[in-house]
Amino acid sequence: MKNKKFWLPILTSLTCLLGIIFAPNSVQAKELKNVISNIGIWEVDNGKFIKPDANGVYTLSPEHHNYSNYKFTVDYDLSAYDGKLEDGDTFTFTVPSPLTVRNETFDLKDKETDLVIGETQIVSNGDNNGGKATITLKNLKTYLEKKGGYQVQNVKGNFFVGFSSKNELSNETLRFDKTETINEITHQIKVKRGEASDYSEGIGRANFSKYHGLIYKEDWTSSALNKSGQYLHSWYVRANPKQAAYNKIEIHDWVDPNASPMQMIPETFKVTAGWYDKSYYFKDEVVLEAGKDYQVSWNESYTDFTLTINNASSIVAKNGKPAAFRINYKTSAPADGTKVQNNAEMKGDDQILTYDDYSNKTVVKQIGNSVVASGGTIQLETGYRIILYKVDELTHDRLKGAKFKITPPAGATAKEEIVTTNDDGIAESSIYSESDIKKGNFTVTEVEAPEGYELNPTPFEMTVGQDGAIKTVTNKRIKAKVKIKANKKLTGRELKAEEFEFTLTDQDGKVKETVKNNKDGSIAFSELEFDKAGTYTFKIAEKAGSDTSIKYDTKTVTATVTVADKGKGALESTVSYDDEKAFENTYTPAKTEVSVKKVWKDENNQDGKRPSSVTVKLLADGQDTGKTLELNAANNWAGSFTNLDADKGGTPIKYTVVEVTVAGYTSEVTGDAASGFTITNSYSPETVDVKATKNWDDANNQDGKRPTKITINLLADGQKVDSKEVQAAADGTWTVEFTKLAKYKAGKEIKYTVTEEAVAEYESTITDFTITNKYAPKAIDYKVTKVWNDANNQDGKRPESVTVQLYKKVGDADPVAVEGKKLTLTAKDKTDANTWVASFTNLPQYEAGKEITYSIKEVDVPAGYEASVTGQVVTNTHTPETVVLSGTKVWKDNNNQDGKRADKVKVQILNGDKVVQEIEVSEATGWKFESKALPKYENGKEIKYTVKEVAVKEYTSTVTTDKDGKYTVTNTHAPEKTSVKGHKIWKDEENKDGIRPASITVKLLADGKETGQTATVSETSGWTYEFTGLDRYQEGKEIAYTVEEVNVPDGYTASVEGYNITNTHTPEKPTPGKPNEPGKPKKGGELPNTGSESNQVALVAGIALLGLGTGFLARRKKED
Repeated sequence: MKNKKFWLPILTSLTCLLGIIFAPNSVQAKELKNVISNIGIWEVDNGKFIKPDANGVYTLSPEHHNYSNYKFTVDYDLSAYDGKLEDGDTFTFTVPSPLTVRNETFDLKDKETDLVIGETQIVSNGDNNGGKATITLKNLKTYLEKKGGYQVQNVKGNFFVGFSSKNELSNETLRFDKTETINEITHQIKVKRGEASDYSEGIGRANFSKYHGLIYKEDWTSSALNKSGQYLHSWYVRANPKQAAYNKIEIHDWVDPNASPMQMIPETFKVTAGWYDKSYYFKDEVVLEAGKDYQVSWNESYTDFTLTINNASSIVAKNGKPAAFRINYKTSAPADGTKVQNNAEMKGDDQILTYDDYSNKTVVKQIGNSVVASGGTIQLETGYRIILYKVDELTHDRLKGAKFKITPPAGATAKEEIVTTNDDGIAESSIYSESDIKKGNFTVTEVEAPEGYELNPTPFEMTVGQDGAIKTVTNKRIKAKVKIKANKKLTGRELKAEEFEFTLTDQDGKVKETVKNNKDGSIAFSELEFDKAGTYTFKIAEKAGSDTSIKYDTKTVTATVTVADKGKGALESTVSYDDEKAFENTYTPAKTEVSVKKVWKDENNQDGKRPSSVTVKLLADGQDTGKTLELNAANNWAGSFTNLDADKGGTPIKYTVVEVTVAGYTSEVTGDAASGFTITNSYSPETVDVKATKNWDDANNQDGKRPTKITINLLADGQKVDSKEVQAAADGTWTVEFTKLAKYKAGKEIKYTVTEEAVAEYESTITDFTITNKYAPKAIDYKVTKVWNDANNQDGKRPESVTVQLYKKVGDADPVAVEGKKLTLTAKDKTDANTWVASFTNLPQYEAGKEITYSIKEVDVPAGYEASVTGQVVTNTHTPETVVLSGTKVWKDNNNQDGKRADKVKVQILNGDKVVQEIEVSEATGWKFESKALPKYENGKEIKYTVKEVAVKEYTSTVTTDKDGKYTVTNTHAPEKTSVKGHKIWKDEENKDGIRPASITVKLLADGKETGQTATVSETSGWTYEFTGLDRYQEGKEIAYTVEEVNVPDGYTASVEGYNITNTHTPEKPTPGKPNEPGKPKKGGELPNTGSESNQVALVAGIALLGLGTGFLARRKKED
């Protein structure tokens, strides 16, 4: 047994050693440590990274109360294991609690090789307990073959791990596994349940906005782009959220070239009308129809569109207002981790709008992240570097092989470099240092174009930031060029430049161009360009004209353009035709005719000199053709030259006509050969003139009744033939002429006379051609009223009579006195005690046709009176003299010592026994009074006024006046007096100790204050004292008098009751016996038991119990 125990460990060790020596030579899979370089938080709903606030806290506030729309973006870098990576190697990422992950698996794919290089498995630890993602590498040998090189190296990328939080969190610290990360990484997060927001105010001022731009996976195909893909970006534009009334709305939207390339997919374009509620949800949306409700135009590359909604305000939303609109469309997606950008602007009724009424920005830019947030891939690294995309200008196809020179700013340590676009059309610069990018902009120049494309050599600058810089650069294809030509021939006459039109139609039936022939017959279409090899067919045809003299060629010529690729993108083109390229037309001269019409201007042959017929000759290009035409009444003085050649050798013939002269008539030819000629013959018959004169007998239109114009009629042989309006000439005469009147009619002289249209209020007489009108002017009376305003002549100053002068005013002229027109009024003309009335009679009502305005002024206004005129009333005003009585109220009451003074008194003004005014006087009036203005006289005698005061209680009143007539009302009151009397009382057992003083001094106090009065009290005064002649009141309050003893004698205490002062002294008594020692108190009883003894008992009992317990435990242990 012992031998066995000895050999067993030796044999075991030997077996292990042999196992190691002879084990097969295999590589074990390993776990890769510290490979995670960064952990970000991706918001799926908004397609963007969450950034921490100033305190470093990531706030997650998901919409719809959903906590599952966030993912960790995990960046890994395996470069520390360059050359050591093998299939089966793993690395992990641990999601800490209190987050929740779900079980899932996905592939880790390299974008460049499209090869799966790893499998990811995520295992959940349950709700709020996190989980772990394990990535297992695979296919590395194939990866190396596709990438090239001697070892697998520089493997970098990222993957996404979705997470949620079942609860709201407040500043939770997430600590990530230090063995998994390159550097220590912690995140502070706050998860707050999303709350509904009210955007009403913002909606009320918003003109337009752009949002979304999220990437999502969906297979798509576009015939317009001739492309398909797996990923899309979705974009939205809000137009007119505030629902303003615009007749026309225009949205311009475009892909920004300073970002990754995208193309709009027109098949996804959708416009809806509706309205936005306070939560910014689009409500009651209705899909609009393209071409009917709106028009949209795209650029050739589908990177830009313009949407026009005409009659926008007529589209009404269900909330009763003009509709808001939402535009949704999709774009292709780079899906490589870079940024994309889309811009929009809006016009309302052709006016550029800001996106918000409070803003001055007219362009809204929306940036999206083209990040595939599922699975894992190797994405482009954009930080601190330049990324260039090279695309075809029209198709936006990615182009490889473009070379760019990147020149750093002055002072940068980075070197100039050449970068080349790869198969995906992407070129990446080196990664720059932070100090280099702060030096300024980088200059990029294309130095070599992709094969088959034109070089775009214009340099451009790029600003590199923390997120890098991206630019999409377009190139035009190198195009082959060719011109398609034809010829034009015309027989029968000379060909003219631009006489015939020709169309060039492509193989799709679209007319490419319409041109006209040159003078030499050549037909040249614009140069055509081709950017792809192939065969292209075109049709040439002539457009038929409207000239009936030409027979047009109707054939069609086919031109075939062959474009061949000569290599390296160089194209060569040739053109061939399937028929003779000449188009031949035939010209046949046309026939024409020339019409002639005769017009007579001879007052219908008034003098009988018109001939019975006339002869007209035809001239061709000014030469007599020998053709004539006779015109007469039988053919209605009209005819035509027919069957005439329209041209000669292709040149139009100019036809004209002349008339054989007609005696006594002048001839005029108008018109042309195309529209016909008119020959007008004119003859002027003999005439006479008639002049009529108008006279007025109306006192030079004194009343203005004369009209400004009249109508005179002309009669020929008693029949009215004309009428004319007549008005005064500058010299005042009224005349009219009827001129160039026919002197004869049917050979007889005509007798002319005149009549007049009746003039109101005038009588008319006519002598030959003189008309006289007569009118009698009108007259009026003007009444004058004199009113006396002098208190019924109170002062007796009214005169016996007054005189007024009459004035007249005509039109805008100033009033003037009417000579000889004065009117005297006396008391005999009175209608009452204060009114006199008289009149001016037989006055003209008008002067020079204008109504006269009469007025009056009083002559020599009586002394003491003022005259005023209102219309026809003259008022004389005399203000009777008045007096004002004033005075002062004086109080003699020692400044109201007793408080008896009244707050106010009443002063009366009397006229005899009659009170004419009562005035209230108080401190507020300064104890002054003043009467109103009182009449100085009554019935011509001066009034003697008196002043009297209404009696004031306890006061006597006197009234005096000074030399100026000012009154003083004095009220007198004598202040009341009082006295204080007291007695000195001794309580000292009749002065037993003999210390009572012979006298004491008592002082008097008023309201507790010293009065300065004292009294000496002794046995002689009977120990009594008295203060007399004291004021009873002060400032209206009764004074409280008190007494106080001065220097109370030693051994006495003093007390005061009323006005009596008592001094008390207790005489000393003999010393009593000493039964007890002073200061030693009697011994008290015993203190009560405070419980100290019972505490000791309890202590002993406790120790005993403790011992008992210890013994029990010791015994138990021993038994065990």
